[in-house]
Amino acid sequence: MIEQRDCVVIGGGPAGSAFSAVVRKYSPDATVTVLEKSRFPRWHIGESTIPVANAVLRDMGVFEQLESDPSVIKKMGVTYIWGRDRKPWSADYLKLREARDAAGAAGGQTVIDVCGQDFSELMRRAEIRDTPFTAFHVRRDEFDHLLLNRSRELGTDVREGTRMTEVLRDGAGAVCGVRWEDDAGREGVIETPFVLDASGQSFMLTRQQRVYDPDMNNFAVFGYLRNAGWKVVFNGTRDRTSAFISAVEKGWIWYFPVADDVMSVGAVTKAEHFKDRLKDVDLESLFWEMLRSCPEVADLVKDASLREDILPRGERVGAIRDWSSWAPDPVGPGWAAAGDAAVFIDPILSTGVTIALQSAHRAAYTYNTARKRPEIAGADLWGAYRDYLREEASAFLQMARYFYGNNKAAESWWWEAHRVLHARGRLDLSDKQIAFTLATAGFFPRMRSLSSETIAPLLARLAGDVEVSDVCGVMHEDGVPPADQLPGRSYAVEAPFRLALRSQPEVVEGQPTGRLDLHHDLISDDPRFLHRRAGAPSRVSAALAPIVDAVPRHRTVDDLVAAAPGLLAGHAPDAVRQATLAMLRVAALKGFVTV
Repeated sequence: MIEQRDCVVIGGGPAGSAFSAVVRKYSPDATVTVLEKSRFPRWHIGESTIPVANAVLRDMGVFEQLESDPSVIKKMGVTYIWGRDRKPWSADYLKLREARDAAGAAGGQTVIDVCGQDFSELMRRAEIRDTPFTAFHVRRDEFDHLLLNRSRELGTDVREGTRMTEVLRDGAGAVCGVRWEDDAGREGVIETPFVLDASGQSFMLTRQQRVYDPDMNNFAVFGYLRNAGWKVVFNGTRDRTSAFISAVEKGWIWYFPVADDVMSVGAVTKAEHFKDRLKDVDLESLFWEMLRSCPEVADLVKDASLREDILPRGERVGAIRDWSSWAPDPVGPGWAAAGDAAVFIDPILSTGVTIALQSAHRAAYTYNTARKRPEIAGADLWGAYRDYLREEASAFLQMARYFYGNNKAAESWWWEAHRVLHARGRLDLSDKQIAFTLATAGFFPRMRSLSSETIAPLLARLAGDVEVSDVCGVMHEDGVPPADQLPGRSYAVEAPFRLALRSQPEVVEGQPTGRLDLHHDLISDDPRFLHRRAGAPSRVSAALAPIVDAVPRHRTVDDLVAAAPGLLAGHAPDAVRQATLAMLRVAALKGFVTV
């Protein structure tokens, strides 16, 4: 049987469901098929979201359902025990409105029971918000089923119990279809111009190009407890809590509920220790050994037992490899990857589901834009998706590396092996608690916006038919002079950079359109510059490409400015010179050049 579809999605997890749902929502004429080898509901690890994912859940139309469902645990923040003195580092996603105690004490008290932890520093009353930035602890069998059904409601052809057996390519090597087989023995071929790889850690289209982080090669052993005490209970109810992450001697543990009497618990340790320890003890013994070594939860689990009704086949504990890896190029002719198939990052920041949702959402907007605007080269559009994904993943990866490199809980090889990190772009968690909270929520700290005095009138538009050149969106840090103070200075190129198409989800009158707002910006492919400062958005006219290409050929600002009018013949020389100064300052703000 041979069929034709506009798009085929490999995998019906959060990435596949989000992509197909958003494509169908905004392009209801598109024929989309999801091939999912399992039948839902099915168990999966990775049960905690972070607030930055909420925008995707809203766009899919499921956020309100999750938020209003009393059986869904609301994640209000995260607490880390990560230091020699075991002092908690806390991030509060939801500034609780104050609840006064019944005694009516003077000034009142916030009702909060933290099982021995002092969360008073979380409750910065001056910063309480009316709109909570909650996240969720979810049972993935229920959560993933909800997302897949939402995609089905929007018109996606969802085929559960169906696996992709072969990717088909044309004579030029572009993906042009897939071969499938279902659990009833039926087979077929779907011809399609586009395939999204949302196959998770099966890496169906990215297996041959994976890069594995040598310092983040870990294993997790996990299980689900009944009769376990909650570490954090807010206002005496069991629908809101915080994630609890704690360092132990040979790694770290996670501890949070995904239902009223279902505590998700995992212990992460380096691959070498995992394999070595299992020579002497079984997997369940290793689980309890690491869990009970954490003084902050030992008393909470003294009466707890492992459940046998959550994991497949009635298993009490499971294990999975947490080896951070990514595809350097998650796009290709006729295909793109999202979620773990594109990038997988250690679970220390609970980013798995969130990256799956974010990447799939951006991929869907890219796909819809490609359908609506065929005049734009597909390679450019998907190149913008690739650049976005690299920068998002790098921000999370750098922070995960920071955690491993800065824990001082034990003088063991586990921590010593992670002491040497990439210096550029590393976050300092001792700086501001608010920066820590933003980062753990997925809203990474950025520099201040460009002030108005740095946006000279010339930046409103160039002469003639040259587009508007707007750098208002660029963030900056002290040390970069205003554009009118650049003449007379020399500069050095720190990394090659180019002028490329960039994208942001388009919003019109407060509503998303399902398509992309496209512009051009300065981009570097140097891995050292895959961080939020380099990725801070600006808008640079595409007409300036010859001048961008000329930057490495000069060493002084004056030489570059003098050459610029000749590179843009037919435009007002003064406007070109001023636009060149503005562009060079953008490059300096992003770190591509030093002035």
